[in-house]
Amino acid sequence: MDDLIDGVGIDAKHSFQEGVSPISESKERWGGRIALLGGVDVNKLASFPPQELRRYVRRVIDTGSPGGRFAVGAGNSIPSYIPVENYLTMLDEALR
Repeated sequence: MDDLIDGVGIDAKHSFQEGVSPISESKERWGGRIALLGGVDVNKLASFPPQELRRYVRRVIDTGSPGGRFAVGAGNSIPSYIPVENYLTMLDEALR
């Protein structure tokens, strides 16, 4: 990743999910050098009840946003099995 940032010059990376690359680790390693996009685990987006999802999304935002260079969103594309209510909950919490 350092070669991509320093050599190629990427300035952002998408796809942060808890089981692969948690936002907390990525923020610590690269947050001062590139923008981080995503952070909300798709499995949690699909399965958490709305109130639990809201608290989870808030933790992701609070972890990723200090210092800027962060845009909250799904750690992957939004598949059709994501409940609409959960997707809207994520968006609503992001707008708060």
